[in-house]
Amino acid sequence: MARPKKEGMDYFPHDTDAVNDEKIEALRFLYGNDGYAFYFILLERIYRAKEFELDVSDAETIQILCRKIGVNEEKFHQILETSLKRGCFDRIAYEENRVLTSTGIKNRASIVVEKRVKMRDKYQKSKDVSDAETSKETKVETSQSKEKKRKEKESNKNNIPEQIKNLRIRYSETQIKAIDDYLEIIRYTRVSAKISDSVILKMYQEWDKHPTICVEYGLKTHTDNPAHHSKKENYTFGIIKNTTADEAAEKMKPASPQRRTGSGFNKNVVNFTAFVGNGG
Repeated sequence: MARPKKEGMDYFPHDTDAVNDEKIEALRFLYGNDGYAFYFILLERIYRAKEFELDVSDAETIQILCRKIGVNEEKFHQILETSLKRGCFDRIAYEENRVLTSTGIKNRASIVVEKRVKMRDKYQKSKDVSDAETSKETKVETSQSKEKKRKEKESNKNNIPEQIKNLRIRYSETQIKAIDDYLEIIRYTRVSAKISDSVILKMYQEWDKHPTICVEYGLKTHTDNPAHHSKKENYTFGIIKNTTADEAAEKMKPASPQRRTGSGFNKNVVNFTAFVGNGG
């Protein structure tokens, strides 16, 4: 039985431009933690919605969103008006159709959808080839095919830095820093204090299965607690996998000044290329 066509996405790509970071900072400045949660919870639902347009035309939906964000309806509409004014969402689409979306959101979503289609087509082609080969009574692998596979394997190995670069695109500048800080710590779980490109690629591929805010939360949970620094990446994978975007947004809300000064860990900017090495 064929699977039904999937609507929306399991994760959403983060904005990476500095202008949008300023929009988020504006919401946080004006409304504190409520502004931060408002933006990311709505963004998650937009990316899960059909055609990436969140219908907020009925009162029941507004009430559900208010409860999820933790604000009353009056404050919800105040933050919404500010977000429309700041360009977080498309005002025309909201005023004409009572939907929340934006050109930027749809553009970023189209990249993920296109990637999904290509991966599905590639899988289907691979399956067709595999089925055809299985139907043959005998399989003879020539030295020429072996050499071709060897070259393809070598090519993939040399292409790892480019794959890593492409996987980093979905993260914001703040999240890239969190990733680099994390890799700087995790490399010391190796005897050589280095992590190979292939291991770093596997980390990015695992993170790619989850919302970026969950990845950011998991990495910061690891790096901000020195007690975790001796643990390898599987520990962090568990945090990311078992945290929803809503939970991550709630837990990532800025702490009080007293709590912020409680950690003595120094978060310096780390050069990504410093992580590449020959270790495992």
